[in-house]
Amino acid sequence: MLEAFALAYESAAESLADFSDGVSVDGDVWSEDSTEDLCMWVVGQGYGLWSLVVAGELRLEEVAQMHLGRAPLLPEGVAPWDGDVSDPEHRGYQSPGAIVHGVYRTRFAEELHERLEGM
Repeated sequence: MLEAFALAYESAAESLADFSDGVSVDGDVWSEDSTEDLCMWVVGQGYGLWSLVVAGELRLEEVAQMHLGRAPLLPEGVAPWDGDVSDPEHRGYQSPGAIVHGVYRTRFAEELHERLEGM
């Protein structure tokens, strides 16, 4: 089940961009890995931010500024990620395979089977 949630999490991240294209931030094009990390971060922030990016209301370049702490984490209704999970003691729990269940159940309010039906 955890593996299926991880696939759903990764699917949500892949819907944001083609990682190989990179995202341009301050004139530098980010690597494929950095772009993937950014997209995974967006999914981790929850449905509010993710849906704005998917709808084209926010560009990944703008979101990258939020990710870097250079811009506020966004409008009303978009709850920030709980900083406590960034504590170094919890690093192993930040991987998509470990946090995805909580993201989909509490942040996306979506059951796994609903996400996987569209895949």
